[in-house]
Amino acid sequence: SQTIPRLSKYLTDSANHTNKRLAISRYQRYVFSCFTPSITATMSPSLKSKSSQMKSFKCQVCDQLTFFENLSCVRCQHDLGYIPEDHNLATLDQNDEQLWQPVDGHPRGLTFKKCKNTLDWHACNWLIPATSSDIYCRSCALNNTIPDLSVTENIPLWIKLEQGKRRLLYSLLRLGLPVVGKGIDQKHGLAFNFLKDLKDDFQETQRVMTGHSAGLITLNLAEADDAEREKRRLNMNEVYRSVLGHFRHESGHYYWQHLIADTQKITGYRKLFGDERENYDKAMANYYQVGATPDWREKHVTAYASSHSWEDWAETWAHYLNIVDSLETATDHGVIITNNQSGQSFSPIDSYWATSFDELLEKWLPLTYALNSINRSSGQSDLYPFVLSRPVIEKLHYVHDVIRNARFS
Repeated sequence: SQTIPRLSKYLTDSANHTNKRLAISRYQRYVFSCFTPSITATMSPSLKSKSSQMKSFKCQVCDQLTFFENLSCVRCQHDLGYIPEDHNLATLDQNDEQLWQPVDGHPRGLTFKKCKNTLDWHACNWLIPATSSDIYCRSCALNNTIPDLSVTENIPLWIKLEQGKRRLLYSLLRLGLPVVGKGIDQKHGLAFNFLKDLKDDFQETQRVMTGHSAGLITLNLAEADDAEREKRRLNMNEVYRSVLGHFRHESGHYYWQHLIADTQKITGYRKLFGDERENYDKAMANYYQVGATPDWREKHVTAYASSHSWEDWAETWAHYLNIVDSLETATDHGVIITNNQSGQSFSPIDSYWATSFDELLEKWLPLTYALNSINRSSGQSDLYPFVLSRPVIEKLHYVHDVIRNARFS
């Protein structure tokens, strides 16, 4: 009985707004709050006051749980857009100028436009400030080459690569690392090539090699094909292979050039990771012919990390990003280990702002033990198939310190 009078009030009030749809959206949110239970993740009481973090967000109209990749709310169908400067997935309304704004307004009064890859391909949900002349968002603007999208089978694979890239960029931006495209800084900037093999058969000497060179990260489009990627994982005798893992690894090579090479950090780096001046081509040829060193588990996070100093760094860097991002996701969903078997209590933290790696490690290890145990109880392989030896932990400490120094320098 209260609905119609309140609707009339909201519509009357909307006469004072330039956008009546915004007023209706506010009323729609009221209706949802009255008649529909909210769908949210169960949170630890100590986290309920925190703003939404990576991987889960909430529609500001109907309180539906939303996710980083979503283009629209599955319940109320409102458009969603990610604002990278705010690390926020916003519920959107369109104003009379055909621009987009959060339904609650933006703290700085900003309006936005959608990325061209959103409009053309529904392949992106990142927003661009309306005052910018750019037509591509901060993520898509980093593309140097993308696959031929006139080939229909390429489109879903390309979209999957773009999703992985945006998740990488989320982590890099949350860590306060510089992300500058080659369009701004040709010498030191970052760019991406997404290329497709000319042949279907896989060899490690294939034409398109996933890798990094002078700020250009190349990914083979085939890595976005789950079946093909699994075949390659088995051929390479790897315990873990993912699109996001590739992005994290190759970004490690990029940031090694900018944070360690030709700096005073190189001495400490060589003590932990070895001498990067060792002939790279020779070392890699030896790895593919002979395999990893027999004692690699004692010193490295993966077998591939034993191939060369640069690969040890990139694998450790990627593992660090995996830890901070996974911890944030777990914490945001209320999946936290409050104490261990000895009774030691743990408090939730923002993993992207941890003062020391020890803070992360004391949360990470108990969580992985629990997750692996759950998987084994279900008859599945370990979700986290890694062992962190003391030398590996020291390397992760080093990565943490390098990133933290870059943030505050």
